[in-house]
Amino acid sequence: MNRLLRWGLALAVASGLLIGALLLLPFSPWMPGGTVGDIPTSAVVNGSAFNRLFPTPGPGEELVFTQEKRGFSQARLKQGDTALALLAISDTTTAPEAREKFQSSSDRLKGWPLVEQGEQASALLVAERFQVKVIGQGPGLDPTQRHELLEAFDLPGLAALPRRDQPTLTPAPDPA
Repeated sequence: MNRLLRWGLALAVASGLLIGALLLLPFSPWMPGGTVGDIPTSAVVNGSAFNRLFPTPGPGEELVFTQEKRGFSQARLKQGDTALALLAISDTTTAPEAREKFQSSSDRLKGWPLVEQGEQASALLVAERFQVKVIGQGPGLDPTQRHELLEAFDLPGLAALPRRDQPTLTPAPDPA
């Protein structure tokens, strides 16, 4: 391809992108961007802050982080080549509807509301803000094993994560 044709093609692509951006500009409030639900990203905990709060793997186990983004971190707990569980922490600041399922929960674990989500998943709401979830994989985990994994997270450390506009919350005492 000769040089003049390459420059012409590059100019045409750049012009098309510029025109497309100008045409979409009036629709920018509807498009995703630096905020989620009108919440600035600075108000959401960065996913890397969650990584140190995950449980320490036991003998023969390995924790492999699979996803990390603002407000979310996920890891797979493996034993050899077998996946035991998917573990996740998410900041519900951007998804308040995620907190709703905990409102009717009478179950508690370490003082925090606990819900069972089907046969393979258990979730905990820490400091009325952070959802900690364990999802059994492969042959699965029973609820007791999932609860033990939830307890192995650094829940006090998670509750103490700073938020600029909210004081640190402490768990309600266990009724037992």
